[in-house]
Amino acid sequence: MFSKGMSLRFQLYLLIGCLSIFSFGATLYNNVSNMRGYLNEQLASHAQGAAHSLGLSISPFMDEEGLVIAETMTNAIFDSGYYQHITFTDLDGKVLFERTNPQGNFAVPEWFISWFTLHPPVMTSEVSDGWRISGKLEVQSHAGTSYKSLWDHAVSNLTSTLFQLVIALLCAYFILKSVLTPLNSIEKQAESVIQKRFELNPIKPFTTELRTLVNAINRMIENIQRSFNEQTQLAETLSREVYIDSHTGLPNRRALLKKFESIQAEYEQHGNRFYLGLLSMTSLKQVNDDEGYGSGDDYILSGAKLFSKQINSLQESTLYRISGSEFAFLSSLTEDEAKEVDEHIAESILIESSSRFGNGFAKHSLTRVNHQEDFADVVMRLDNQLVHNQYADKAKGLVSAQGMQKNHSREEWVGILTQFTEYFKNEINHSSSKDFAIKCIPLDKLFDLMLQPVVDDNQSILYVESFVRFKIAGENLSTLDVFAMAERLGLLQDLEQAVVCFIFYKLQHIEHTRVAINISNRALHNPVFTDWLFDLYQKLHRTLPPLLYEFNESGAMLSLESTEKFISRAKQLDIDIAIERFGSSLSSFCYIRNLNIDYIKIDPSYVRDIAESDTRFFVQTVIQICHGIGIKIIAPQVESVVIGEHFSLMNIDGLQGNGLYAVRNFSTIIPVNATSTWISALQLNNFSYSTNIKAE
Repeated sequence: MFSKGMSLRFQLYLLIGCLSIFSFGATLYNNVSNMRGYLNEQLASHAQGAAHSLGLSISPFMDEEGLVIAETMTNAIFDSGYYQHITFTDLDGKVLFERTNPQGNFAVPEWFISWFTLHPPVMTSEVSDGWRISGKLEVQSHAGTSYKSLWDHAVSNLTSTLFQLVIALLCAYFILKSVLTPLNSIEKQAESVIQKRFELNPIKPFTTELRTLVNAINRMIENIQRSFNEQTQLAETLSREVYIDSHTGLPNRRALLKKFESIQAEYEQHGNRFYLGLLSMTSLKQVNDDEGYGSGDDYILSGAKLFSKQINSLQESTLYRISGSEFAFLSSLTEDEAKEVDEHIAESILIESSSRFGNGFAKHSLTRVNHQEDFADVVMRLDNQLVHNQYADKAKGLVSAQGMQKNHSREEWVGILTQFTEYFKNEINHSSSKDFAIKCIPLDKLFDLMLQPVVDDNQSILYVESFVRFKIAGENLSTLDVFAMAERLGLLQDLEQAVVCFIFYKLQHIEHTRVAINISNRALHNPVFTDWLFDLYQKLHRTLPPLLYEFNESGAMLSLESTEKFISRAKQLDIDIAIERFGSSLSSFCYIRNLNIDYIKIDPSYVRDIAESDTRFFVQTVIQICHGIGIKIIAPQVESVVIGEHFSLMNIDGLQGNGLYAVRNFSTIIPVNATSTWISALQLNNFSYSTNIKAE
């Protein structure tokens, strides 16, 4: 019941309540006990007086004839009801006469009599016949009236003492409440610090010790906020200087090269295709010559505004300015989306063209990138196409590339996605927790679970990242293509739910090791999906290892409100949170201050550029920012020992990449003879240490 401890409020109330009740009980008991002693003394005095007076009264009647009169006189006294027994014996102990009152109902509870028993003493008096002692008279008072008096006294005392107890407890409650109310605000402030929210406490407690504590915490938070703001401003300034074009505010050529290399490196994990576009402001020289350089700058800004409007409407797409007259953009597109983008850019350029621009407003080219191509080769292909388009006065600029993975028609995609989602909707979605694992077995034919560890400097696993590869008829499909087509066909939510079920089914073989699951941008802000996700976890959590949810920085920034709600629900279930591609948007880092996250993965583009001194300084600043607010930093896509050494010197918390431990299919980790009850913790020896380590 108290596994998580006991609150100070409860402990104080419990202590005061126990002390008050103990004091109340002890006082009541002592009071009644004292009354019982007093009544015992009264009974003794009453019996002694009766013995003396009765002895003197019957002493003249000690002959045989007079004993009848003595007994009659005794009966008259005894019949008053105040005596338990009266006995007269001679010198030899022979009872000459005796009267006894049987025990009766005292109109008092039996338990009270057993707790506070009265013991009326037997008092004696010698009876003389002249100078001769004739016998001994014994008298014992009856306790009935005394029990009634004692009971009435106890009830009266209980009422008055209980009233005093209630008044005392009420006073103690209000006093404690006035003292502990500021403590509640201190507790909330401490909880907000744990959750990475650094808020000042406006309350000034009357209690000096609490006021000192509040002031100390407020000063600490002010220092953290000041340090955070200074470091954030420094990082953002450095980012703008190194990666931002000062004229247009767009990322520059260096940022493009870093991003290009990062996306190329992800091909082995996800098989995602991506496109590179080149946009040339073909009339820049003419405008500069005819209208001056100021008009040329305005011409470039109008192009930047036009192209940004087109590119920003695409998901995971960024526009760059790579030279005086050229822009480029990277985007993860499907083939159909690439054709649409090509047409939209061509139309927007045509609208802007006029006689002012002798060589046209702009020209563009767009090509899909082969994962083995260098940046220079792709740009050369695009440059050639731009020259061709200029010469041929061609508006569209989509360039085909050789050696590409085959494309599927819309009808084929419908069939593929139906296989991925129908079984989930018909079977898994309605299964119980007992049947869940059995129902998920057929998903092994459609999905593969891939794992890669994140390790610290001590070669211990921080957590293991999981992701799913899609396969159909022996062909591995691009993750991006699968999700893009699912969204276009209205099957995205079903697909995401099927993937989560498959991962949960596989993770039932793992214990102890924390495993990360990637949450897509749309799923993160979809309340129907998130409700289903957390409900499923609560149903299966006893069979699952500790979890961690990862999502992109771009997804988190779509709606910080819904992101905070998602994180809050995850934390209630002891699920950790990580943000991927941190810094990819080149925007302010301040948003992380109010997010209760555990890990941040810096954007892989910084990892590949870590040999540059300005990048190292930038990353070191980000590390200091995050460590200052209790967030751990991870460097992904570490492809060589040299890169890993750079980060080790920077106090990075975790490393991940094929240069350390390669991605491994979960099916190769499970023993061949494993049964459905096989379960084990993941170890580093489950993953092969990379032997293909490149030197820089």
